[in-house]
Amino acid sequence: MAAAAMILPLLLLLCWFLLLSVGDAMCWFNDDASASAPAGWLVSWTNGMGWYKGMPREFVDGHNQLRARYGLQPMRWDNKLARQARRWSDAMRGDCQIRHSTGNSFAESLYIGRNGWNARASDAVRCWGDEEHLYDRDTGKCTAGVDFHECGHFAFMVRPNFTRIGCARAECFNGGVFITCNYFKDEQHQPATPPTYS
Repeated sequence: MAAAAMILPLLLLLCWFLLLSVGDAMCWFNDDASASAPAGWLVSWTNGMGWYKGMPREFVDGHNQLRARYGLQPMRWDNKLARQARRWSDAMRGDCQIRHSTGNSFAESLYIGRNGWNARASDAVRCWGDEEHLYDRDTGKCTAGVDFHECGHFAFMVRPNFTRIGCARAECFNGGVFITCNYFKDEQHQPATPPTYS
């Protein structure tokens, strides 16, 4: 009888855990530092550490795997960009809404994860990389009829003159994870005919 009484609470606990473990994410990028996401993009539910061992390598390797397929030089980690990303991710911890920083000279991609308690760098990279099917490799633009907001993260990842990256991850007070990646172009490695991004 006592064992049967424990089954219902255990089943409820299991269902609650499974609901929180279902993955979901929002990707958002910024080519215009004054841009903001549509109202209501609030994402939550993760409980991981802000920084973890190997996180910079996870961001860089994920980007460079994509860049290698496009024959592009690898990106390298930039501590200054990472510090700026850290400041912004930390500032967004209060409400965990997608909003871009302003007044910067770099491009910015944002990710909010709610896949359990452990959204990681690889989750953001995978989310942004999933936009590849919306990108036209020949033109260096989004495919016809696709808005830059739909493939912009991926475009930043394979932009030939973006060679430095700095990212940060912060836990939101409501349980979400907010990730910021900043990209800076290397003027010495401009392609002969730079692709245009609309």
